[in-house]
Amino acid sequence: MAIFARELIGKDVVDSHNETLGKMTDIVFDVQSGSITTIIVTLEGDLNPNMLPWDGEDGKVMIPVDDVSRFSKKIHLNK
Repeated sequence: MAIFARELIGKDVVDSHNETLGKMTDIVFDVQSGSITTIIVTLEGDLNPNMLPWDGEDGKVMIPVDDVSRFSKKIHLNK
């Protein structure tokens, strides 16, 4: 089943406890393979990006696709 980037942008991103981190606002692709390497998540207002295990700034975090367990109605992380 193919998933298009426009179907993912704006989806809620939840952690392994099903708690919402924020919304996916961008995607980084590997130019050669066309595979997703990273998702960019805009955090909900009260979350501190320094307390999360991913690099971030300006209220956004960059999450490697290896930390995504599945894409469905929400984007589920394995952490």
